[in-house]
Amino acid sequence: MRDKTVLQALILGVGQVAAKILSLAFLFRFANDLGKDGMSLYVFAYVPFSLFADLSCFGLIPGTSKLVSKMLGDQENDKIPYLLKRGTIYCILAGICFFLFMLFFSRQILSVSLFDGYTEETFEVVRMNLLFASISLFIIPLLNFYKGFLQGHLIMYPSCISIIIENLTKLILYIFAIHFLKNMNLIYVVFLIYFLGYFLGLLVLLVKIIPFYKCKKEKFHAVPLLLKTSIPFGIATMFFTIYQFIDSLTLSILLPVEGYYTAYMFETVRLIFFPIVIAQALGGVLNPKMNYMFKEDRIEEAKHIARLSSNLIIFILIPLMIVMRYFAEELYGIFYQQENGGQILYHISTLIIFFGLYKVLIGLSLGLPKAHYIIISTLFSSVLKYTLNYLFIPHMGYMGAIYSTIISVTLCILSAYYVLHKEGIHLFWINIKSVFFSFLAVFISAFLVVIFRVCFSLVHYPMYLNILLYSILLLGLYYVFLVLIKQTKTLRIK
Repeated sequence: MRDKTVLQALILGVGQVAAKILSLAFLFRFANDLGKDGMSLYVFAYVPFSLFADLSCFGLIPGTSKLVSKMLGDQENDKIPYLLKRGTIYCILAGICFFLFMLFFSRQILSVSLFDGYTEETFEVVRMNLLFASISLFIIPLLNFYKGFLQGHLIMYPSCISIIIENLTKLILYIFAIHFLKNMNLIYVVFLIYFLGYFLGLLVLLVKIIPFYKCKKEKFHAVPLLLKTSIPFGIATMFFTIYQFIDSLTLSILLPVEGYYTAYMFETVRLIFFPIVIAQALGGVLNPKMNYMFKEDRIEEAKHIARLSSNLIIFILIPLMIVMRYFAEELYGIFYQQENGGQILYHISTLIIFFGLYKVLIGLSLGLPKAHYIIISTLFSSVLKYTLNYLFIPHMGYMGAIYSTIISVTLCILSAYYVLHKEGIHLFWINIKSVFFSFLAVFISAFLVVIFRVCFSLVHYPMYLNILLYSILLLGLYYVFLVLIKQTKTLRIK
């Protein structure tokens, strides 16, 4: 069981990391072709679209996953195909409703989030971009529902293949479009490419989903139960989207500089989510698994998986965070060109460990009886984030938004530890020790890499190869020091 949990997390994680690599390759080409001014027009349409895309599938992946795993644990297998049928109808209707909402209220949405000083012409361009992006809302809820349905069965590889196909399609179609559709508006075309990517990803899932439609069905109130399960998950798992929406409102008012807005809201966030998807994949697997194990009264196994997964994500994300901070200017320069973007990436990289750890803690705790504390803390932290933004940003700029995020996410993390503690899963001090030893190992490794860079400069290599070689050296040393620390602790115990 333990091996299967890690294996399924690995499968989903590999898919998400591969998808991020393809996404960054696409954005690298797109950002260079579009230029600084064009990217601003794209980002101001993309941010509200991504918010409403998340709202359209509010908690569907973890909620559906939990509901399916619960039915499997309760031996209610005949209800699962009926959930699939009713959930499909609900998701199609939800997609239509969200598209119509964006169609009729696009002006009001943009008037809130667009930077000050825009012209009417700029406003119309961004609005049309937003409407083209909104076409994907027809598909996104159904796509996420199917992913959650399969993940509830612990079938991860269709989701893995789907997201790779989705991002590979975007990259290939964009390369085709840039060569043969030169006279068309590039942003419109890209948002249409997004739609095609989502559509092909959906077709991949359908191959695995269709056999479930043929199974025997037992009727029940499927949609109300699905919403009851998904909405709490949506509130907790959308904390990052909520924070980003708050930043989009407050930064556009308090820091009305397009370059900073684009770099903070879109470019650097894309880069830091590259390591965070590992935690996202692990949390996605842990959600149905923890729920199933508590149903089966396998508490000791649940405790072991909780300790293993939370410590694992700490030991993975802390060195990746340090690498991203260490090479912030170089990494940002490879993909984007905004002024001061490398500096913003250096500071925003701190959020990697906070977001990553919380995504794993969500997966561990949301299936437990006292999970409502997480929902309450998420709502409270959103209000706190909004308040702190208005207090911090006028004095600290974008750093104020980062500090307010750290404080707010810490509140959510502590609530997750509390929920786990109440169920006998004591992780707080175990994770604190892991953080200490991880930082100790990574700082020693980074110090040696600095000395190596001074003695043996690799400037004659291309920048991306330079970063890769030094990163491998740093991570290799980090692993060696972790092993030495572990051996030292073992000897002391003996």
